[in-house]
Amino acid sequence: MSQNSSHTNLTYTDFEHNRLAQSAQQYLNNSVLIHQLCDRVYERLHADIKIQRERIGNSSTGRQ
Repeated sequence: MSQNSSHTNLTYTDFEHNRLAQSAQQYLNNSVLIHQLCDRVYERLHADIKIQRERIGNSSTGRQ
């Protein structure tokens, strides 16, 4: 039974890999998609930095 399970997981992994590769190719071939992706990554990083700064600020005000 474990062999069937391994085969199923491998097939699913291959499917996911192919799907991601196709998506990546679409982005590489379309400058508008690349710009949208870059903008979204920037937004997420900026939001993360803001959260980290707030966390640091909150923890330092509690310590004396």
